[in-house]
Amino acid sequence: MSDPTPATAPVLDHGWPAPCLPRGRPFPAQLQLAAELLERITTEGLPADRSLQRELASRRHMGRRDRERVRELTLFVLRQRRLLDWLLDDPAPTMTARVAAALLLADALDPVLAERAGLDANDVSRLAARRQTPFLELPTSVRFNLSPDAAAQWEALAPADAETLAKALDARAPVDLHVNPRRMTPDQLRDELAAADIEAAPIEGLPLGLRLEQPARLTHLPAFERGGFEIQDAGSQWVVRAVGAQPGERILDLCAGAGGKSLSLLDETEGRLDLTACDLHAERLERLRLRAHRHGDESLSLHALDATQPLPEALGQFDRVLVDAPCSGSGTWRRHPELRWATIDWPGLAETQRRLLDQAAAVVRSGGRLVYATCSLWPIENEAVIENFLARHPDWQPVPPEQLRHIGLPDEAVTADDWIRLRPDRHGCDGFFIACLQAP
Repeated sequence: MSDPTPATAPVLDHGWPAPCLPRGRPFPAQLQLAAELLERITTEGLPADRSLQRELASRRHMGRRDRERVRELTLFVLRQRRLLDWLLDDPAPTMTARVAAALLLADALDPVLAERAGLDANDVSRLAARRQTPFLELPTSVRFNLSPDAAAQWEALAPADAETLAKALDARAPVDLHVNPRRMTPDQLRDELAAADIEAAPIEGLPLGLRLEQPARLTHLPAFERGGFEIQDAGSQWVVRAVGAQPGERILDLCAGAGGKSLSLLDETEGRLDLTACDLHAERLERLRLRAHRHGDESLSLHALDATQPLPEALGQFDRVLVDAPCSGSGTWRRHPELRWATIDWPGLAETQRRLLDQAAAVVRSGGRLVYATCSLWPIENEAVIENFLARHPDWQPVPPEQLRHIGLPDEAVTADDWIRLRPDRHGCDGFFIACLQAP
């Protein structure tokens, strides 16, 4: 779904953020629908982007601007929930009250909307008074919209330029594409996109990457239907390039999911890989099989299995293994703001990550490469996991940084410990951690 034509950007009091709503008056039914969608996304743990696309596309009686108004309000509340709760001065406000507070920040809360949200005139006056607090004087966890759990992880991260990182995590993510060179070149795809009034530009450091100037519908395009590209964040593309797969090698994608990185590994080598993809969920691998067919890849070896347990001996040894580990997803808050508020079993997740690394290491040939990646910012899922692995496997070593320079990494992405950290504010992609390890 493309962006609406926004209204004039609302005037911010003392630096407070506000939803950028399309022109026109919000109606009570839109407030109620946004609140209902928020309840469903939160209680059922649904991905916000797909839920909104599905729910709003089904309401064909709504005008385009009405749908975009609901979408913007829903995403704003997901991104700014901690801030809205502070504004409401309520430890457990209703979703309708949160939507009303968002409307107040956009100077769009009238008495009818306030009443629908259960707010009287005194409540609205109290909200307006609290809004007069200069934004930079608010507690850090409020300004950065951190749950108590996330606030503890943020403190452990202690990021440089914390304000810019927090702002970037609140922004809307760009739409990035990975081109399949067996179907077309990046220039050919740009031309085909331009013919559909979709502008795209190359992504520096990614020879097969393009970034759209504005969000657009893509899956109906002929180039997509014939496997010419996949939608894939630039950070995920750098994970693929960190694997460094070479034609003719045996590659294992241990936590393949629906296979975005598997397909990119094949595209980067023009399909000349012996690729095995595993995942716990068979239905995800079926989606990968269908996507691979569109790309022209028919010879993938797919295995539904629990990769925290010893892998079948029949799989053999691999030149390179990618562990795209399950994680909190904190680096993807721009795309999945609902993850800000997820409850995480940190000990259980860490145990899963450690076991995946151990099983992956067992099938890497001597001198081969093991790549551990998360779309998380938190050290507990990144450096701590790798340090634990190296303490238990002292013969393994980080891949020397000079062997990674050629993959087109952004400046300052390689840390002093030879790991790769990507941040949305510095590198324009989702937040990622990548560790490249060499087997003895």
